[in-house]
Amino acid sequence: MEQPAGAIGFREVDQDGNPVGAEANPAMAETQPEGRLLAAVNPFIAVLWVLAIALLGGGILAFLTANFTIGPSSGAMPLSFVIFTFAPHAVLSGIIAIIGLLFWHAHQWQRRHAPGTRARPREPDM
Repeated sequence: MEQPAGAIGFREVDQDGNPVGAEANPAMAETQPEGRLLAAVNPFIAVLWVLAIALLGGGILAFLTANFTIGPSSGAMPLSFVIFTFAPHAVLSGIIAIIGLLFWHAHQWQRRHAPGTRARPREPDM
């Protein structure tokens, strides 16, 4: 009983260690599904996008609802005041994270689409 190589997770590489695409091997093109975008997503980058959007949205929401939540109180410092105090820092952190992620995506796109170069696999650090 023979299984296709794509089902196990192996990939073919050439003599330089570069992955051989489906265009070089027609049999491999039939076994691999075209929609492998989810497998190509870096989970750390996805979490950073969610965190950046949450920081930005939470900070803006704290600014928009500040008039309704901050009022006179007795005793300890209310949580709404603490949230309002950290709202500018959350907005700034969200903006910085989004700009950093956009630069990271631009760098990755440029590495993939640079003319005359191939993306080589990273060599392990010793």
